Order: sequence, then structure tokens, then C-alpha cells
Amino acid sequence: MTAILQTPYQIIAQNFVVSESGRIELSAFTTPIPTGYASPCFFATTIQNHTLDNSFVSMNYTIESTDGSDVFKFPSEDALPLFGTAQTDFSTLNGSLSYKWTIDYHYNNNAPQIIQLRMYSH
Repeated sequence: MTAILQTPYQIIAQNFVVSESGRIELSAFTTPIPTGYASPCFFATTIQNHTLDNSFVSMNYTIESTDGSDVFKFPSEDALPLFGTAQTDFSTLNGSLSYKWTIDYHYNNNAPQIIQLRMYSH
């Protein structure tokens, strides 16, 4: 998580109030990485803004280039696990591409939950 300090520019910071099951789809975005270059981007996903409780069932997400050539998935062999209420990781993104972030979530009740999404770059 401290590696985020090496990438000081926050390029995504959004909170979503959700309940039960559903999907969040962020609009296509670009990074501040110059065209023709690739660089690591760090991201953090928080599934509850309080101590983890038994209402959380699952969360999956994909960060994918809009042309489909570049994909990061959670969970996967390459992804770090969920620690408590947060999952942090990084992927090398290409400055020439646009990306979309899709999150599928499932809670076992209709109580409001807050999913927080953050992404950082150089």
C-alpha cells in the first residue's frame, strides 16, 4: 500500500452507494501517461466503509483497455487478495489506450454499502 506514495497523482476517486447485487461501470478514462509509454498505475477498492461484516459476499472487477488488448482482473492469480475491506494492486497501463473499470458486487442484504474506487499514477 505504501507504493501508492510513489504515484502521487490521483486520477480516479469515486464512491458508490450500493446494496444487494449489481454492477458499477466507470466511463472510459485515460491516464496521464504520455502516448507511446506504459507505466504502473496503483488502484484501491474498498468494499465497506466500516469493519467487515457478514453482509459482504463477493466482489470482482476488471480494468480493461477499450480495445480489449490489456486486462487486469480480480480475483486472479496475478491479483493480491482482499485484506479486510480493501484490495490494492497495480497494473502497467499504456498511455495510448483508454480503459474502463467494471465492478460486480454482491451483499446479502439491502443495507446501503459504500464502495470506494481510487487510482493513482505518475
